[in-house]
Amino acid sequence: MISPDLVFLLIAGLAVLGFVLDALFDRLRVTSILPLMLVGIALLYFHVLPAGTIPLLNTLLPFLSALTIAFILFHVGLDIQFDRLYRVLGRALVFLFLVQTSTAVALALLAWSTFGWSLPIAFIFGFGLSGPSSVSVPVLVRVARMPETLGTTLLFESVVSDLLELVPPLIILELLVSGDFSTVHIAGELTLTIVGSIAVGGAAAIVWLWVLDRLGSIARTYSWTLTITMVIATYAIADYVGMSAAITIFVFGLLIGNRRHLHFDPLARLERPWETSSWSWYRFRRFLRLSVTDVDVRHIRQVQREVSFFAGAFFFVSIGLLFEFGSVTPLIIGVAVAAVFVILAIRYAATPLLSDYFSNDPKERRSDHSIAAFNISRGLSAAIVATLPLSAGLVIPGFLDATFLCILFSAVAFTVGVFLFYAPGDAPPRSQINNESEGAPVRVSEPGP
Repeated sequence: MISPDLVFLLIAGLAVLGFVLDALFDRLRVTSILPLMLVGIALLYFHVLPAGTIPLLNTLLPFLSALTIAFILFHVGLDIQFDRLYRVLGRALVFLFLVQTSTAVALALLAWSTFGWSLPIAFIFGFGLSGPSSVSVPVLVRVARMPETLGTTLLFESVVSDLLELVPPLIILELLVSGDFSTVHIAGELTLTIVGSIAVGGAAAIVWLWVLDRLGSIARTYSWTLTITMVIATYAIADYVGMSAAITIFVFGLLIGNRRHLHFDPLARLERPWETSSWSWYRFRRFLRLSVTDVDVRHIRQVQREVSFFAGAFFFVSIGLLFEFGSVTPLIIGVAVAAVFVILAIRYAATPLLSDYFSNDPKERRSDHSIAAFNISRGLSAAIVATLPLSAGLVIPGFLDATFLCILFSAVAFTVGVFLFYAPGDAPPRSQINNESEGAPVRVSEPGP
């Protein structure tokens, strides 16, 4: 039986470690990602936790991971403004699909040629490791000094990358079991997932803004508690109906954080092209009799920032607790190392596509390039894909160990790259920018009834 005293000490220690690493990032140039993962591995292999604790934690891990993803992606959506996303959306999508598809194909061919797996299994492996972690990237963007446009691009990439890491492997596995490899079927499933996830997230956000507005002062008192309850419910609904819960929660947070755009501004079409549909939003809002001016998003954002910090700290420790290697061979280690080099090479080659979002200062520009290039840390999505063949009754020698080693080695490469090449500039961290901008008044104009 685990001692409550030990639990309290671990919680306090992990929180302090995460805070210290974040606070001293400019000096240490080490994020909390790899150290917290190593803490989890140490807890596992040095038997710090009593016998029987690890199976219990593994049972709870899907629920804890779902909560972490919901909390962090809701926070990411709250912090991104439409105008920033509009400026980077096109290039971010090109960069995202180019890097992830190239990485998936290259890793699949590597696994197919070395392990002798079938091509479908190799592509499950490739797509599962094709994109950065949606939990790791917010940590990097929160503590590193970089232009807002670059931070927004990396955050958006991390959210969508979860979809491309999970959905193609699930579809391939389903087709592998059924034997029906139809390109039309694959494209249809992917499109339905993307559109459906956006629709569920958007509908939930509009409904919740309406509810908060109707509850008035009562909702203002408990705005975060009520809203995070809705976040969890929306996550569960999206996951249950087969949508991407990550994209759904991101869209939910994006609309809640940008609720002011539900107001109509007659100059919007000239000044802000991302608001060309403001008149439609305005009529929709008037139809619902929704004011949205009394929704205290500033309070929700502040509390959510602190909750996301704690959730992320414990998430990386839980990832470390997953590293139970079965029969690691030199071949598996070699393929994992080669896979990380392939991931890094492809990303480094594609990073110039984001050069317009780098600082003009030569030193800071090199630092921005390094952050974008070494942003290769993999996380929960890859860990989930590692277990997919076993869950379908397929025993693939080396699949689980190779995937977990890639997660670990990618975190090491990410940490080493940032440590060697990151040079903090004069721009404040993104968290400070958000704190300063939250107090700025927003002027809104509307036509008469």
